[in-house]
Amino acid sequence: MNTKIKDFIKTPFFYFLLLLPFGFALLAAAKFVPGFADWYYDAIYKNLGGIFGSITGILPFSLMEAGILSAVLLLCEWIIRLVLKAKEGKAAVLKYFSGVLKNIVSIACVIFFLFAAFSGTNYYREGFAEKTDLKIEKSSVNELYDLCAFLLEEAAESGKNLLHKENGETVFAPQNTLMAKRAREEFEKFAANYDFMDMGFGKFGTPKPVFFSEVMAYLQISGVYSPYTFEANICTAGPDFLRGSTMMHEQSHLRGFMNEAEANFIAYLACAQSEDDYFRYSGTCLALLYSMNALYAADYELWYELRIQYPEYVDADMRAQNAYIDAHDTKVAEVSDAVNDTYLKLNDQQEGTRSYGKMVDLLLAYRRGL
Repeated sequence: MNTKIKDFIKTPFFYFLLLLPFGFALLAAAKFVPGFADWYYDAIYKNLGGIFGSITGILPFSLMEAGILSAVLLLCEWIIRLVLKAKEGKAAVLKYFSGVLKNIVSIACVIFFLFAAFSGTNYYREGFAEKTDLKIEKSSVNELYDLCAFLLEEAAESGKNLLHKENGETVFAPQNTLMAKRAREEFEKFAANYDFMDMGFGKFGTPKPVFFSEVMAYLQISGVYSPYTFEANICTAGPDFLRGSTMMHEQSHLRGFMNEAEANFIAYLACAQSEDDYFRYSGTCLALLYSMNALYAADYELWYELRIQYPEYVDADMRAQNAYIDAHDTKVAEVSDAVNDTYLKLNDQQEGTRSYGKMVDLLLAYRRGL
């Protein structure tokens, strides 16, 4: 074997590069080997995720956010050092740049492997609908109308005793950290009904309010699951009424359900089964948003018949959400949305031709089974 090759194999950089094929192998096995993704979840993800997620869940701040900030500072340091190296001549600049490039590639390899190991494989697991025998079927407009009417009644009932601003908007008075603690407790109660959602650790999945939430707002991101720190990171900008369901949504990702529509549906179920009025209201409003949008597209007159029945606080919350989205609808948000859309499609989240969209179809199937 060539001496240069032998020397290269002995370097840490070589072993970082090896993480790439290992990561691709994991994703390929999850996608093409029947049952592998579910086996991997039960044997590997659930155990490691439960342990590390419980440790990070104890911390009151987001490790993911701290990591991103550290990465930005490190990049700035590299750039400054590179500029200073220019005083030493071209050779010094090229040598330093080569070292920085190796570090960037090494970090990228680690990031990709951890994504494959603690997120990517979960995209190919059996879905929540299959695990609970929910049958998705085409539904009539009347069924959709009945679903919307039911959700509106539930939202009106669960929201009437909550705190509201003078303009009617719902307010969650305690701090977001308290909401996060309650969200974890409520999700634990919900998950206890399903053996396949048990992670076995008490502090697992505590949602983390993000300090730089306004940045997330302009990226049109309400929450993000971090497979590197096993955290459910939550944007605290915007109206209060959907934040609880967002926390449930991100916790469902932590439990290995990566499909966005299923995560929304699980968030609704977790909120609907809660004894806390705020969470019931938050989850019901999430479902109402999707269902009413579907009804609007299917039959405007039926949509309008229900829309004018919104109580003041439901109407105020929906208007506040629309205003919030419009205020943050920038070119940056468009780019963020395009990137997220591409990411989801690369991970096989291209929805089939459903009657009203998968989230609403799941709600209809659930209602049909009651």
